[in-house]
Amino acid sequence: MKKIYADLHSHTNHSDGLLEIEDVLKRAKDKGVEVLAITDHDTSDHFGEIKKKAEEIGIKTLKALEMSCYDYEVDKKVHIVALFLPEETPNIDNLCNDFLKRRDSNHRKLIEDLNKKGYDISYADCKKFSPYSIVFKSNIIQALKEKYPEKKEEITFSKIFGSMKDKKKNLQMGYIDVEEGIKAILADCAIPIIAHPCQYENYPEIEKYVGFGLKGIEISHSKMKEIDYKITKDIANKYDLLESGGTDFHDPDKHHFGEFGLSKDEFESLLEKANKTI
Repeated sequence: MKKIYADLHSHTNHSDGLLEIEDVLKRAKDKGVEVLAITDHDTSDHFGEIKKKAEEIGIKTLKALEMSCYDYEVDKKVHIVALFLPEETPNIDNLCNDFLKRRDSNHRKLIEDLNKKGYDISYADCKKFSPYSIVFKSNIIQALKEKYPEKKEEITFSKIFGSMKDKKKNLQMGYIDVEEGIKAILADCAIPIIAHPCQYENYPEIEKYVGFGLKGIEISHSKMKEIDYKITKDIANKYDLLESGGTDFHDPDKHHFGEFGLSKDEFESLLEKANKTI
């Protein structure tokens, strides 16, 4: 098993992660990770705090986010990690800020629907688990578990929200068009990486995304099965894509640093091919 040097996919409670920035950085540091990219969904406004805390803790970091995209031609979610963001990202910000408003509106409706099903929770109940951003589905789950501890076993994402592949629900969310997303990332001089393509069955569309300007693919991720390691490496070689990866840390009970990501050699190769430094 390779030693993980860089984890380039993680989340805090500035999006749908459960822990504060400092806690996430410390957990990564304690597991021997030397470079951590916090890739919160559709926001990087808190990078100043990330950088400050990382310097205090003694771990390297780089500015990044995970963009919530959708391929409307084939009705699939497509998550794109934007790595090496510059100080200003106007194109990304315009797309992401608009989408966060749509997500917030959608999640308020989800809470209303849960009320009709007999769950007595409010937006405020959920918001206390999301002090820095809108309410995410993970916060709704947290609020439900707090309100109904006796029902914890039945309060799961699939039972509360249904399938992630529900076309109607995905269209209602109004995700960012994947081509627009990739092009916005490139316009802001960052690097678009397709995240966990195994999770949303994105493999058949990767050639199309390369045509849009996709520059990389995750070759190590907590959702990957053994076959996915070969598939992602083969795709990276076929299209000359940068190789990235990470834990996709959200929940300390489910995700553990030091298990997924890049070795030192892999990370240095990524830097060299991307012509980046940290």
